[in-house]
Amino acid sequence: MWSRESIKTYAKGFLKEHYWKAFVVCLIFTLITGSHFSESSGARNEYYNDPNVSYEEMIEYRKIVPIETGYRGVNFFLDKIGLIPLTYIGWGMFFSIFTISILISITIGSLISVGKNRFFLNGFKGDVDIRYLFSTFNKSEFWGIFKCMFVTGFFNLLWFLLFIIPGIVKAYEYYFVPYLLTENPNLTAQEAIARSREMTDDHKWNMFVLDLSFLGWRILGALFFGIGGIFVTPYYEATYARLYNVLSGNDDSLDSIITDGI
Repeated sequence: MWSRESIKTYAKGFLKEHYWKAFVVCLIFTLITGSHFSESSGARNEYYNDPNVSYEEMIEYRKIVPIETGYRGVNFFLDKIGLIPLTYIGWGMFFSIFTISILISITIGSLISVGKNRFFLNGFKGDVDIRYLFSTFNKSEFWGIFKCMFVTGFFNLLWFLLFIIPGIVKAYEYYFVPYLLTENPNLTAQEAIARSREMTDDHKWNMFVLDLSFLGWRILGALFFGIGGIFVTPYYEATYARLYNVLSGNDDSLDSIITDGI
């Protein structure tokens, strides 16, 4: 068995030396995979309720969409300096941009998710290079990783659409697929899922408890408009990268496996 204390202590030790590099990697990953624009309903309602706006202006306004970023923390500060909404665009352009941003997030997000994990796994070996985040953007790895991640994500989505609780269980079963691809990018989705399922067998509940141990940090981050959570992300990512090393048997240190339970 492994213990939360052992896993998290190792992660904190790694971050003590390399926190800011890990922070930059996680920040770039978050911005790329979560970057999008959304309609600012608050700005719209404020506009509609403005007594100085004529009926004709409101009719014309209905043809355009007020835009803000997808990050509450960023929106909060932009609003304080009078930059929310960022701009106004037509509905057609709004849906086009939204669709393109989702496609980019799915495509690029799956690639840099593997790159992010590669940064931590190699970092544990002393090779701490931010460029690992984009190391999967090459001919030999790109399409194989994308197909594997797409199929895994599709299966996961189906489980969540059918049943919530089994969907959560499957999410933990599939959790280490992107980690496995960091070491073997030529794995098929079936092979990666089977290997991840084998690794997480009898560990899913303990992984759930491990997630709960970060709940306080997440709540604290939410209190600061979501910005605080960004600073905790490296800790979470380093913890799960360490757990992958332990469960995969890739770690040779004797103190990584202990028998005192969770």
